[in-house]
Amino acid sequence: MEIVINTLVFLSRGIPGLVVSGLAIILAFLALIRKDESLMITAALFAFLVTYTAGAWVGVLLVVRLMPLFLLLSAFAISRHEPVFAWILPIPTLGYLIYFVFKLVASNFSG
Repeated sequence: MEIVINTLVFLSRGIPGLVVSGLAIILAFLALIRKDESLMITAALFAFLVTYTAGAWVGVLLVVRLMPLFLLLSAFAISRHEPVFAWILPIPTLGYLIYFVFKLVASNFSG
């Protein structure tokens, strides 16, 4: 289990963190535009890599750790042809990922 956690930490810091979070953002927007739930599920997997290491199981950071669920709920809304929920549900996760990218760039990729 330690190897998995170390891999998640490595993929959420520095240049790999920028690539992973950028892919999650791009895939989520493409999923919304193309109305494709498989792209949104893939974006949730990429978002999980970043949000798992930044969140916690106690307190306010629990919301950060559970943010990929918003993308999965958006994929469910896309599959049920509910465009309002499909566009509203990923807003918190996309906002956090954009914040994470700016914070990563501002800290000179040090994480």
